[in-house]
Amino acid sequence: MASRTRSAHDLVTHGIGHSIMQGRFPIGSMLPGDAELMEFFGVSRTALREALKTLAAKGLIESKTKVGTKVLERNNWNMFDADIIEWHLELGVDAQFLGWLFEIRQALEPLACAAAAIRRRPEQLDSMNRALRAMYQCETSRQGFTKADLAFHQAILEASGNPFLQSIGSVIGAALATSFTISSPVSSDEHFNRVMRQHQAVFDAIREGDSAAASNAMSELILQTAERVRIKPERGALATMQAYAVSQA
Repeated sequence: MASRTRSAHDLVTHGIGHSIMQGRFPIGSMLPGDAELMEFFGVSRTALREALKTLAAKGLIESKTKVGTKVLERNNWNMFDADIIEWHLELGVDAQFLGWLFEIRQALEPLACAAAAIRRRPEQLDSMNRALRAMYQCETSRQGFTKADLAFHQAILEASGNPFLQSIGSVIGAALATSFTISSPVSSDEHFNRVMRQHQAVFDAIREGDSAAASNAMSELILQTAERVRIKPERGALATMQAYAVSQA
């Protein structure tokens, strides 16, 4: 019974979430009543209420007694939530959304690298190195390279020692997966060699404990990746300077 309840809950959460993203339930509108939603999804009231609570926790909706359930403005949505990111990707990501992903990466990943250069432990350096070695071995495998690249970036977030930075893994994963569908580093020897030089520079700076170099290397890596897919976020010089100062402090 518990398994069926969870499945029903997931079905409704995904269905309503998708409908909000698609505009079927527009921002500012009221969702249909419980009875209509229960009939549409073929679920119990309990499953529906659990799904609505999940969507409310993600910032998509707000329920009020005797008023109903309202779809909230986008600025209330938890854009770091893995489900929200996944739903965006499933429906197709436009240049604006991809640009937002790169902007948040540029704001936070240089900081993560700066922190990792100071706080990384030997086993965390080993994880980064393993991921980097795996990337070198995936010169012709887009799927393999994507997996290894994500592991490299996640190892850096882990090494930052900052739980807020560690929580952005889903954002980085979305940005990498989407950008690689547009232009993969394994699409040519030139792209592959350039990308590997950039990742190697990030790893070397973290290994050597050089916060400024690690931050700058990641900033350049993100910018050049964005340019490869024709997205041009602002250069993160200020973010890089702040990252170094905060980490040193």
